[in-house]
Amino acid sequence: MIALLSLAGAAEEEEVEKPWKANLHGDLKTFFTATIPYEHVLMPPDPTGQGVFDARLKLEAAWGDSLRLQVHQTATAITAASGAMTRTGVGLTAPEVVKLSWVATDQDLTFRGRVDRLSLAWSTPGFDLTVGRQPVTFGHAQVFTPLDLVNPFNPAFIDQEYKPGVDSLRADVYAGTASTLTLVAAYAGSWDREGLVTAVYGQSTVGVTDIGLFAGSVRGDAVFGTSVVTAVGPAGITGDGTVTLPAGGGDPFVRASLSGFFRPGPNTTIALEGYVQTLGATRPSDYLKTTVDPHFARSEIWLMGVGYAALAVSQQVTPTVTTSLALVANPLDPSAFVAPNLGWSVANNVDFVLGGFVGLGARPDDITLLDLIGPDGAPLSVDQLTYLNSEFGTYPGVIFAQAKIYY
Repeated sequence: MIALLSLAGAAEEEEVEKPWKANLHGDLKTFFTATIPYEHVLMPPDPTGQGVFDARLKLEAAWGDSLRLQVHQTATAITAASGAMTRTGVGLTAPEVVKLSWVATDQDLTFRGRVDRLSLAWSTPGFDLTVGRQPVTFGHAQVFTPLDLVNPFNPAFIDQEYKPGVDSLRADVYAGTASTLTLVAAYAGSWDREGLVTAVYGQSTVGVTDIGLFAGSVRGDAVFGTSVVTAVGPAGITGDGTVTLPAGGGDPFVRASLSGFFRPGPNTTIALEGYVQTLGATRPSDYLKTTVDPHFARSEIWLMGVGYAALAVSQQVTPTVTTSLALVANPLDPSAFVAPNLGWSVANNVDFVLGGFVGLGARPDDITLLDLIGPDGAPLSVDQLTYLNSEFGTYPGVIFAQAKIYY
């Protein structure tokens, strides 16, 4: 009798259990930033402020173990004084196969909305297939990211929690537990070779080392790369590198980064990273020529020189308070970008961040608007301007406060 009752109870539970499950949640973020300019004709005459409110509603649903649906809807309000000097990292976009975004302005405010995730994934043992709007990232570098070529994400953004989704088809093939092959085709603005990104990335683990190889067609460029992750004693080491053969027969260029991570104590993390890019300029007077390169315009590169070093130190002061300091330096200028940060976990679902960044280095030449006009009376093009004396010395000071609520 007891056995029969147990079987009846199990059958009843099976009838109640649903083959699908769904989770609806989201987050709210507010930013306030103050930009403190230095005296220059291209800088605002006075400090400026910017307010940003960002909301993200997230739906994740699954049918058994084989089908998964992910949808993220974002809405962002930005004050008109925002300009382009402060990059919060929210309200970002990417080329769309089907337009699922909108922008509206109302006097002092700009409103933006976007479906930032809309993907359906199917899984079977040894194989995953995902179609739709999704984030795609290759490589393991944190600051200088040579392999982040599918809708690149600028690491200088204040908030880096969500990389914008890109309309793409992705397949992951698993060979045991040590090897993975990933194939991606992503829309980048058009259906010709210059408007698509197709890539294949294979990774295998040998001992404590992950070795990856990359090959792709990135907006017409042929790109080949590698990524290595390993451990040397208590330190983690990563290295990413690419060789790009530009479309149209331009000069090939190399990008490579080498990183080290270690924890000298239970509450301290230190990261070091070095980077070279042969596409950049060696003299500050030629920096602006780099900005007219299409690789810069589409954010594949975000630096104008050839060699860099980065340092990041994070210290957990209490279980709820963390401080950090990041520095990115161009030693050939020399100049540096310094970003202190203080994070406070107010509650399990509430975070507060206070921080800023400032550029150190020689400021640009003191010019007038007439210096931006050529002898023929026409404005000079960007690649004709030579008034920079360092890279990070062009950065103004910025202070920001951010509050994040998760629900």
